[in-house]
Amino acid sequence: MSAYSVAALIGVACAAGIVAEASAQAQSPPLTRADAIARALGDDPRLGAADAARRAAEARVRQAGRLPNPALDIVVENVEGSGPYQAWERGEATYSLTQRLELGGDRSARRRLAERDLDAARLGADIERLDLIEEVEASYIDAQAAEAARLVAEERLAVAQELADAARRRVAAARDPLMAGSRAQARLAEAQIDADAARLAALAARARLASYWGGGDDFSIDIASFERIGGATPRLDEDAGLRGRLADAATLHQGPSPDLALADLDRARADAGVAVERARSIPDPDVQLGWRSFNESDETAFVFGFSVPLQLWDRNTDGVAQARAESARAGFEASARARAIARERAMLAVQVETARAEVEALDASVLPNVEAALQSAREGYAMGAFAYLDVLEAQRALTDARMRRISALRSYHRADAALARIAGARAERAPSEENSR
Repeated sequence: MSAYSVAALIGVACAAGIVAEASAQAQSPPLTRADAIARALGDDPRLGAADAARRAAEARVRQAGRLPNPALDIVVENVEGSGPYQAWERGEATYSLTQRLELGGDRSARRRLAERDLDAARLGADIERLDLIEEVEASYIDAQAAEAARLVAEERLAVAQELADAARRRVAAARDPLMAGSRAQARLAEAQIDADAARLAALAARARLASYWGGGDDFSIDIASFERIGGATPRLDEDAGLRGRLADAATLHQGPSPDLALADLDRARADAGVAVERARSIPDPDVQLGWRSFNESDETAFVFGFSVPLQLWDRNTDGVAQARAESARAGFEASARARAIARERAMLAVQVETARAEVEALDASVLPNVEAALQSAREGYAMGAFAYLDVLEAQRALTDARMRRISALRSYHRADAALARIAGARAERAPSEENSR
């Protein structure tokens, strides 16, 4: 079986699904990035888990502010003994309430610690949401890149079909040897296989994107926003201008990073833990108040009591030391996190500007030249002025340039999304905002 026959079989196997897919996509507008984010936010269990964690933290705050419960003490004495104490007539019953007094600010310290936990839970829910948005954006960008690659592969297939038809006519007219026709058919079969693979890759990318909301992949992807990038970029040999552009990109979305804010909250929580341990080091007395009933004389009397722990062996000094060490640890980690975020921002800024410069260079010089070269080679081959290999080389150069452009665009958009995620600036954009970029 020839390579062309194999390609034909693959095309037939995929044809029904592709036609149905194209028909379904034509009936609905393309799915925008904002649409994908909105769908994912409406159907992700992680957000529900984060919301439950927030509610649990709110309950801990309420519980931390509650007073300790009093204790009811009932003591019966001088009964069921010997001699005159064999019966209950000379018994004494004492009824009292014991209340612990938190003198060291335990309750307020506990509440502050629980409030820091609540702040962390709320910010954690926001970060979970931002992480989901970034994941969906990355998946959407991958789907855009796969769709763009599919278009390139189908255009290459169309050119290969045109060249195969031209080669067949030239062979029939004895203007080219039979080998030229076989070579053209082989290239056509390769282009068909690549086009089918690109279609399947685009389908798989859409299916992965749809998995974020548990939907089907019967939608089309907005390619127009994938083709657009930000403002102009200086030439790479303009070092000063490039450094300025990198500085601007590094400060993009330079708001307070939610991850850094979470690290600061961890430090604040550790400081609140120190206050809790200090409060525990102050003994809390128990105050008792009640009355006693004397059965023998049928009289009663009030009872007062007071007890306080004696700090002979444990003054919670090691608990305070541990809390202080945790506070120092949180401070160091916050500083390390700030440096890591600064490094990541700088790296992503370089990726953004490198990809931007590559796309603009391809658009300005490479793509126009290779497109013109392919057009000239196709026209010249039809007239017999060029060999088939010349056309093949021109086609390969154009395909490589377009695939390189798609790769650069993908790198640009993913780095841009990551920069926005770091600053917590990425939210579901309205379609009008996305399309105006």
